[in-house]
Formats: sequence, structure tokens, C-alpha cells
Amino acid sequence: MNDIRIDRYLDILPSNFRDADHVSQSFHFMSMLPFLIRWSLLTCTAFLTGHALAQTLSSIEAAEYEPNSNRWLVSNGSSILVTDDEGVTWSTFGNGGATHGMEVLGTTLFAIQSNVIHAYDVVTGNELGSLSPPGAGFLNGMGSESSTQGDLLVVSDFSLGRLLKVDVSDPSNMTVTTLVSNTGTTPNGVTIKNGIATVVNWYGNADILQVDIATGAVTTLIDGTGLSNCDGVDWANESLVVSSWNPQRITRFSPDPTTEGEWLSETLVQGNSISNPADLSVNSAEDRFAVACSGNNTVYFGNLENTAEIRLVNIPQAGAIMDSEGLVLQSSTPGVWMVRGLDLTGRILGTSDRSIQSTGRVTWTWDTLGKWAGQATLLEIIFKPTNATYSTWRTTFKRGTMR
Repeated sequence: MNDIRIDRYLDILPSNFRDADHVSQSFHFMSMLPFLIRWSLLTCTAFLTGHALAQTLSSIEAAEYEPNSNRWLVSNGSSILVTDDEGVTWSTFGNGGATHGMEVLGTTLFAIQSNVIHAYDVVTGNELGSLSPPGAGFLNGMGSESSTQGDLLVVSDFSLGRLLKVDVSDPSNMTVTTLVSNTGTTPNGVTIKNGIATVVNWYGNADILQVDIATGAVTTLIDGTGLSNCDGVDWANESLVVSSWNPQRITRFSPDPTTEGEWLSETLVQGNSISNPADLSVNSAEDRFAVACSGNNTVYFGNLENTAEIRLVNIPQAGAIMDSEGLVLQSSTPGVWMVRGLDLTGRILGTSDRSIQSTGRVTWTWDTLGKWAGQATLLEIIFKPTNATYSTWRTTFKRGTMR
């Protein structure tokens, strides 16, 4: 075979290979072909790997398991990111974005982006359709189910206190109706099982509600969880996994096998590992979960293996009243009280000194609390019993500025 001059190929080689000391400008082309192929593959691999690593989590709110390819999705504001190695590397999913709840139903991903519900093909990432529910306040959480009645979503409207039902049997032609016009709460995360939507709620000592999707009837599943500002929820076998901001915790609630209607509680993770844990998702095997931590833009991946350590939710008998003079605090067990003042954005204006109280009633006047208490729109009151068998009690007052 004749030699082929490869001057025109030299510009794609590293500079040290183009130097006259390393390579002749006239040599057998086929002898270089394996190198060219290998060098090109390594270059492409390095580029693609760098592309995955370059993706940055920002403004995240929701994590969702994608069972078709055993991977996890996370909302990323103007984009959606995906990982198949639990966050070691991230890449971009399609061209769409998500600011809040996401659900995979069959081979379709549904995602909320600024009050618009988008549908994407999970294989191609292509958009299949979108829906803008009329009069939406703040669309936040989302649950999904496929049944003989079709494919549907239940979406929480955080600011209006309502739940929407969305028929997504045809993602290109989604339709919406009001399932519950007013839950009487501030609904957040939603999950659906056997035609029942389970809803967690914002603010103090939040209840967990259930809604019959066929009738819209609302019932209380857990009356007072001891958690405040619950954000995400998903089923894992017969248990509920719930994220909360106060305390910063992932909690698993399981039915008490000895007492019908009672629920047992287990703390799965709490503290520095999570920051403002938002929407979460459980995988198909129901042994792993992921939660989007909006406080530090990280995704926490955790185990769901052992339910042996669950304990009864034991809420102390405590209460608080707000009047013109201040806050009246009362408890039947010794503990420590603390009050925090916040504005409507959640910014902390001030915090009281921790006060140990034996039992009974005590009044904290506005002068004692300080100027920040009079300026706060939200007053979060926390009581932590000294007896470890009791959980922390808390409530939140919402009011206008007093002075």
C-alpha cells in the first residue's frame, strides 16, 4: 500500500505529536489509525464526563425517582438534572425546567415550573404538552397515580389552600378541576396510593390529611405530627416518609400494629446532613429515598431498611396564647421554651433567650421579648421537654404588625 501524506490530519493531534522530533510528516497512514481512534474516544469521553460534572445544583426544590432507567431527577429552576449514580455526576435532562413538584407516571415526567405543569417524555426529554391552571396561586407539591379511571395528578396550591386534580391521560391535552377548594391548611407535599391523596402541611404541629380523589372528602390521618413546616411526602410500603423544616428532619410514620388509628414515628435523619429538606421521593424497591435540600442545594440519599427502632409519637401537653400583653405559655411537664420572630419571607427577626420552666403557666410580655416580637408577622413558639420520651412541641402565630 502507498504511503499517504497526513499533513491535513496533524492539526487534530496534541502539539508534542506534531513536533518533527516525534513524528515524520510522511508515514504509513494505517499505522496511525488505531492511535487516532483511541485519542478521539478518550477526548470525547473526557468532554462528556466534564459536561456531567459541570452541572451545578441551584434553586432545587424536588427530587423524583425515575424507574424506567433507575435514576433520580431533581428540579433545578430553569433546568432539570438527572443522576444514575446518586449524585456523583449530574447531567441535563432535556431542555425543560422545574421550580417545584415533579412526578414520573409511566414514561412521562410531569413538572411544575412557575405555575405551569409540563409533560416530558422520560426517554427523549421532549416536551409533550403543558397546562396553566386558571387562577393558580402557588403550585407546589404533586402526587400521581394510574388507575382504571385514567392517569391523574393531585397538585397543591400552597397560597390558596386548595388541591387540584389534573387528568393527564393525554399529556398533550391535560385538563384540570378543583378537588378541594379549601383544605383549611396550607397544603404542600402530596402522594397518592389506592385512590387516596395524602397531604402534608406547612406551619406548626402540622396535621397529615387524606383526600378521597373520587369524592373530594377530606379526613385527618395524623392529628398533630409534632413537626412544623412539612414539605415532602411519599409512601414506602405502608409507611409515610415526611420531610420537615422545623425540626430539620426526615421522619418515617408507620401504623401502630397494636392500636388501630395510631401511628409510630422514627427519625431517619436530622441535623447537618440536611438543610431545608423539600420534596422527596422513594425508589421502586422502597429501600432508598432522595430529598432535595433547598437550604444548601444538595440532594440527600438515604436508606429505608429497618423499622425496628420506631417509637410512638408522644406529644407533651403544652399550649400558648397571644394577647395584648404578650405570650402566655403553659405546660404540664418541665422543659425549655423559645420564641422566634419571622417576617413573611421566613427571615428571622429575633430569638428569645431560652427559658427553663418547671410546669404551669408563665407570661412573656412584649417588652420582655423585645422590639423584634412586635415587628414580626410570624411568631414560632417552641417547647422542648426535658423528658426524652416526649417530642418537641411547637406552634406558629400569624398576625399583623402590632407596633
